Amino acid sequence: MTFKERLIEELNEVPDALIVKVIDFLHTLKKQEIEDYEDIADAHAALATIETEGTVSWDDLKVEIGV
Repeated sequence: MTFKERLIEELNEVPDALIVKVIDFLHTLKKQEIEDYEDIADAHAALATIETEGTVSWDDLKVEIGV
């Protein structure tokens, strides 16, 4: 049984009120995943800048990647 099938099986056994909470939680997870991806992309851009323009200060790097 796949994870999706297991999840569907579990969802079939719970009340709608709990399903609403599960949906909210999934939206939160998806949003976090997007934010994490954007953070990684920013870090890669900062590293690319270092490679092409030379080194930057630690403080500038943290600002560049939003830390």
